[in-house]
Amino acid sequence: QGVDLRHYSKQVETELQHIEHASIKDYIKESQNIASLHNQITACDTILERMEQMLSMFQCDLSSISSEIQTLQEQSITMNIKLKNRQSVRSELSQLVDELVIPNSMITTILETPVTEQQFLEQLHELNNKINYVKEQSFKETLACSDVQDTLDRLKIKAVSKIREYILQKIYSFRKP
Repeated sequence: QGVDLRHYSKQVETELQHIEHASIKDYIKESQNIASLHNQITACDTILERMEQMLSMFQCDLSSISSEIQTLQEQSITMNIKLKNRQSVRSELSQLVDELVIPNSMITTILETPVTEQQFLEQLHELNNKINYVKEQSFKETLACSDVQDTLDRLKIKAVSKIREYILQKIYSFRKP
């Protein structure tokens, strides 16, 4: 364009110096804002650093809680298995105890009630069931069965002797004219 490059470079250099001075004046004028911005950024960094520490502690706490929950679940499963085992044993034991227990009412009824009454027959039937159950359990060599066996045998003998006496009385009553 026919312009001398030296002159043009000096002009550009002068403009750059003007712009640089203007820019420096702007920086000086805005130095308060820049310092304030720097302080705010530093404060934000500090806050973010504390947040990071809190979150890492929270993550650590969550992992420990997770392991505790897992331990509690395992304990719960173990306790549930124990409960089921105990309930199954309890049902079998309660049946065994129910069958082996000789109530006092049965003993007094067989010893004191006349043979002809319905109550005596019911207790006699119950005694028979208990004797049969003890025979079934005797193959398992249960100590409770051996404890009850003697009492059941004595009750059986007493019931048979009462029935025998009753039948003999009836037979003797047929002999009389």
